[in-house]
Amino acid sequence: MTPRVIVTILGTAQDAGIPQAGCSCDRCLNAHNNQNLKKYPVSIGIQGIDGSKHLIEVTRNLPEQLRLWSDEMITQKIFIPDTVTITHLHLGHIEGIGQFGKPVMGIKNMPIYLSEMNKNSIEERNDIQLMIKEKNLKFISRKYHQTFEPKKGCGFTLKLISIPHRSELGDTSAILVKGLQRTLLFMPDQDSWIETFDNYSVNNIREFFKSLEIDLAWIDGTFWSLNELPGRNLSEIPHPTIEDSIRLLGIKKENDPDVSFIHLNHSNPVNDRNSKERKLVESYGWGICKRNKTESL
Repeated sequence: MTPRVIVTILGTAQDAGIPQAGCSCDRCLNAHNNQNLKKYPVSIGIQGIDGSKHLIEVTRNLPEQLRLWSDEMITQKIFIPDTVTITHLHLGHIEGIGQFGKPVMGIKNMPIYLSEMNKNSIEERNDIQLMIKEKNLKFISRKYHQTFEPKKGCGFTLKLISIPHRSELGDTSAILVKGLQRTLLFMPDQDSWIETFDNYSVNNIREFFKSLEIDLAWIDGTFWSLNELPGRNLSEIPHPTIEDSIRLLGIKKENDPDVSFIHLNHSNPVNDRNSKERKLVESYGWGICKRNKTESL
């Protein structure tokens, strides 16, 4: 059998997941009552050609996501990742990191890849300092646009690329995952397309994708529109809406990468498989990321 790099989607929701704490909207209440409607915060798992396991983002649903990943690979033993890589330090992307420590898994020297700024920032936290002292975690910084193998012989490389996004705690990366035949862009967060285009000196979304030489893109789909959170000032939590993104993308063309939206807020109607908004996205040739979906790279 030909060796493959396999990427599995372990979570599709915004940091808080679905149901979201304290929310009484129909979508969250239904998820409380029906476990099949529950959605985990955004995370993906990558299996290398050598069988090694590599986690991107470490959420509060780490136990369920590791079991989900193991089930997808048809094994009775729950995976322990060989490495972790994180895009940024907002809560939902690192909330499960404490589970590597003594009170839970008691991991020894888990390699965690992240940007230089985020390494410096997270290592200032008292709880993290304790896990470093007890040799649970080993933070490894990587410069932007530096290609690296998370584990020698895994058969794929990662590259952190800088993305403009709220920087209260550090900076934000997207990740390019380059496999044997295809390359995936994992970009769960950004502030706006205009800022991202300016950051890469491109004029439009297709130029941006072309500059990265990608085949697949899982991109920020936090909100459908700016009208879905009454009473909240969305300028304080900026994300491009899916409405904006499909306006920029238009109808899928022959040489376009396969684009799907991830990091969906509980308020986003595309969470519902039969919603008119989801059907509109799909009619343009784009997709909505689904938990358990796998891709070979």
